[in-house]
Amino acid sequence: MASNRPHELHRPPVESGPPCHPQTMTTTHLYIHSHTQSGTGRPERTQGFRSACQAFVAVALVAVVVMFGLPQQVSAKPMPQSQERVIAQSAKEAVAIFDSLTELNAADRSDVFSALVADIARQAAMFLGVDVRAMQQAWLTADLVRQRALINGLTQLGVPYKLNSAIENVAFDCSGLVAFAWGKAGVALSRGSSAQFASATLVKVEEAQPGDLIWRPGHISMYLGVPSAVLQTPYSGRSVELQKMNERITSWVKYANPLI
Repeated sequence: MASNRPHELHRPPVESGPPCHPQTMTTTHLYIHSHTQSGTGRPERTQGFRSACQAFVAVALVAVVVMFGLPQQVSAKPMPQSQERVIAQSAKEAVAIFDSLTELNAADRSDVFSALVADIARQAAMFLGVDVRAMQQAWLTADLVRQRALINGLTQLGVPYKLNSAIENVAFDCSGLVAFAWGKAGVALSRGSSAQFASATLVKVEEAQPGDLIWRPGHISMYLGVPSAVLQTPYSGRSVELQKMNERITSWVKYANPLI
């Protein structure tokens, strides 16, 4: 059971992937000291020699770049399926902390929750292998009710699919999961994928926000705020899961906003 006393929280940094150690280039500066020949007062190293040294350094730097390349941005790597259980536990702790902060004003309560949301977004993005920064930005710019709907849904990761079910920690079908997630955030949705889609407002994919409904005949899921990423429970034998839609499905599904 999660503690009712919030831990000391720090907003995690926005990042684009797991920690990494990019290649670096280190150059040694050449310090050319002028010496005078005894009794002549003329510099021993001429300007031409300095230019030659500088040219040599430039060529060496080009060679290093060609051989090793410049530092590259690191992409997030998908994690093992067991990571879903870790994300589910993080989501449950976030919900418990949010529910315990009743003495805080709304703004402070939202700030604490947002710090937790940012970390869960990082975990979800790394699991799916999508851009961490993009997912964090999408979740953090969403309003509180959307954040709560997403986190509510994530608490059920790993719960088995069962037709016509919507029982917390026991079983869900696709529309049951969506109704549960939004219902716990204070937004009542009907059962049935087509009924849920019909009750929401159709939006373009470019306008879709985290938590919006993604519908195709016979199935409904929740949009995670980055292209193709969804929270769903698809069919018997599967469970509540994070998933990326394939390109064929992505090209013809419809998006709808349940808040308007």
